[in-house]
Amino acid sequence: MKKNKDNDSLFAGDEGEILSRLGDRVEKAVGTIQELRKERDQLRARVEELEARVKEQDSLDEEHERFRKERGEIRDRIEAILGSLEALEE
Repeated sequence: MKKNKDNDSLFAGDEGEILSRLGDRVEKAVGTIQELRKERDQLRARVEELEARVKEQDSLDEEHERFRKERGEIRDRIEAILGSLEALEE
């Protein structure tokens, strides 16, 4: 019987150590998860910021294209007016 008590106390000590190590690992995992969630939130914010910049750039590109077309139309009209004026001078 004494052997069983010694074995039981040995196992109890081992179990305590195992539970302690397990607890440490769980705490470490929880810390890692919290860090990853924080990093995820930061990355999401950065993605949103970059998406907003892309939309702004797309808007600027569209505006630039519109101004380019407008400038071409104005140039064509000026050339037509100049052509009309030259025809009047002849």
